[in-house]
Amino acid sequence: MNTTVNSISSSLLIAPYQLNIFFGSFLWVMGNLGCIGNMLVFRSRTFRKRAYAIYLFSTAVADCHYFNFVLLTRILQNGFRIPLMNDYLVICKLRQFSTFWGNIVSFTLFSFAITNRLLSVQRSITYRQWSNRVSLSYKMVILIPLFWLLLIGHRLILYRVKNGVCGPLEGFYDYYDNYFQVIFSSLSSTVVTAILTFLLIKSVRSVASQRIVPVNGKPIKIKPKSSMINQMDAQLTKMLVIESIIAVITYLPYAIQLTYSNITQTSYKTPLQIAWENVFIELIHLLNYVFFGTSFYVSFISNVGFRRKIKQLLKINKHTQSTNRTVTLLRRPFTIQLQSQH
Repeated sequence: MNTTVNSISSSLLIAPYQLNIFFGSFLWVMGNLGCIGNMLVFRSRTFRKRAYAIYLFSTAVADCHYFNFVLLTRILQNGFRIPLMNDYLVICKLRQFSTFWGNIVSFTLFSFAITNRLLSVQRSITYRQWSNRVSLSYKMVILIPLFWLLLIGHRLILYRVKNGVCGPLEGFYDYYDNYFQVIFSSLSSTVVTAILTFLLIKSVRSVASQRIVPVNGKPIKIKPKSSMINQMDAQLTKMLVIESIIAVITYLPYAIQLTYSNITQTSYKTPLQIAWENVFIELIHLLNYVFFGTSFYVSFISNVGFRRKIKQLLKINKHTQSTNRTVTLLRRPFTIQLQSQH
């Protein structure tokens, strides 16, 4: 019986590290591939005049920072047990700041992309005119990170390494920082996403019903002209809705966990209870990265125009490589002749 208990205890103690090493590394690789794919698509010439593409490109850039600093340091410290944050004050401050800042900046940019799409399907011409303001979108992708920097920048000053642990200053600031993160980084994200998704689905259904017109007493649906950009615009709603559902699924447990940890941080817990909590905490925190890494794959699966654009980019790259090889082969005889003349 004691052997079984010891075996379970050792497995529970190892599980959080294994989760970060294997699941965290998987998320890191897939997240980076997705970020690169989104940046290539939404920065292509086809989408430079689409406001939602500017927001989604900026979201991909923010996600890239989130994966390659926040997630990577988590894997190294919580997986491979390299105490980066607990040994280096600079990394402690930057990582705790980026954990909150990168999360909320990426989500805010994504929310603006949803809002842009929501405005584009409104009946009012005034609302639709606000949907594709490219100059405004460029300003917002600069103002949003600066805005959150002003609100969250206190972490760069008020975090310390004390007794080998990176954390906020004790006292009032500790409670303020924890609940501030709960409200803005988890609860508000879940609520805002749910509201925007509901409004987007409702507005799209309203627009779809307007495209059905009676002809000879029979309802006929009018289809707009099809092109790659039109296909992506039309199917963008599906991608945003799926991503929003993923956001709610991954953010809600994160919000519950943060709230629970703050409420019970002074409560007595048995070693076995602490071990189980550590496993669930690591799993929930890792699942929170799923939202940031699935945008590309959801777009690729649900959006025909997106797949066409990826194939087009791959063909361009192959064509460029074959052209370069041809030019190189054509230049070689000329080079050999010059060498023989000398």
